[in-house]
Amino acid sequence: MRFLFLIILLFIFGGCQTPAPAESRYRKLATAYCECTGQLAALNRQADTAQSSALNAYFQKMQIEYEKAKECATTIVAQFGHLKPAELDTLNTVLATQCPDLADKRDLLQELLGE
Repeated sequence: MRFLFLIILLFIFGGCQTPAPAESRYRKLATAYCECTGQLAALNRQADTAQSSALNAYFQKMQIEYEKAKECATTIVAQFGHLKPAELDTLNTVLATQCPDLADKRDLLQELLGE
């Protein structure tokens, strides 16, 4: 009888604890993608406001950062796989809150992580 009572108490108290929310797959993807492409996005913003005489230097830096972003993205794809169009949409929604500068770069997202 005591044993049964103890088991019931364990179920009651064990069931009342809510597990810590797991970080969603898309939040992990967004974090990794932001880390991979953040510098490229920063250079892109700088080039948008740069004088025309400095654009060539920015384009060279952007090409180097793009290659780094591609390399970094291959590790994301290795971990999470290529993303289908619907998954890219969901990721883009998460990016809007985590990395707003990257949320409007759908073509880059498709190129680096899409199928």
